[in-house]
Amino acid sequence: MAAVTDRRAGILQIIVREYVETAAPVGSRTIHDKYGVPASPATIRHEMQALEEEGLLEQPHTSAGRVPSDLGYRYFVESLMGQADLPVDEQATIRHQFFQAAPELDEWADLAAGLLARSLGLLALVSPPRSRELRVKHLELISLNDLLALLVVVLREARVLKQLVPLDGAFAQADLSLMAARLNERVSGRTASELRLATDAEDANEQRMLETLTGILREESAREAAVRVEGVAGMLGQPEYREDHTSALDIMNLVDQRATERVVPMGSLERGGVSVVIGDENPAFELQHCSVVVAPYGDQADMSGYVALVGPTRMHYGRGVATVRYLSSLLEEMMERVYG
Repeated sequence: MAAVTDRRAGILQIIVREYVETAAPVGSRTIHDKYGVPASPATIRHEMQALEEEGLLEQPHTSAGRVPSDLGYRYFVESLMGQADLPVDEQATIRHQFFQAAPELDEWADLAAGLLARSLGLLALVSPPRSRELRVKHLELISLNDLLALLVVVLREARVLKQLVPLDGAFAQADLSLMAARLNERVSGRTASELRLATDAEDANEQRMLETLTGILREESAREAAVRVEGVAGMLGQPEYREDHTSALDIMNLVDQRATERVVPMGSLERGGVSVVIGDENPAFELQHCSVVVAPYGDQADMSGYVALVGPTRMHYGRGVATVRYLSSLLEEMMERVYG
């Protein structure tokens, strides 16, 4: 593509912003009268024609105005949008809500999805952080009766697992507390794989606890993390989907089937940054009329999640990028607080 002149870049920027706000094709008269571009409508039309020839604009069949193409949105995001940040007062409000919530990563994921969906009126997906392998923080044993104990396992991810374990012989709570102390010396900080290599214990009850612990860790690791999805109503209310029910249903089917790995292009995630996938850049055919703004959070090598915004290509990219970036950085900060 040839270099875009300053005047054409300014016209493209106006068309993107006007179209995002109105969902109506933008004509030269609007650009001249509303935005005061120092050129005649005829000159503006000529520049719009040049932008169309360069693939940055498209002309709907029924309109004399133009709309941005996928390539036009890409040029806008990379060259015209500039640094996008949330206003300080909005950051403070969001931050306050997180610190008012219970200190649990799953609850923070729910909160982030709701905030993102309401802020943009689009579809928000937030995955709670999950480790490649779950790691034990500590365990407790609680006596239910002389022959039955409750094994309580606290994970590094700030989750709690529980399992009933029968006992071989009568044990008081004091005995179970001593057993838990001995077990914690062996299991604290370890994964299921590491425990499988060191699960031999002289005491039969301790051996049963170790085997039970290894089993529930493996089961929990195999369970797919439930991605939080919010904003379905807002997404369906967008002008693009009020009449094009097929496209809307395609997106909703992906979400309903929890095929979120097709919605969020994991291969595009960049550590410490926000990725924007526009239109036909999406690998999923159903999303090639959509854009996805996504950022990872957490430790990619150990435990991570993502924050994603999905909407039509006619999206407020600046606000979307700013909100996704802030929420992902805040979730990462909250994770660091949980893990110390």
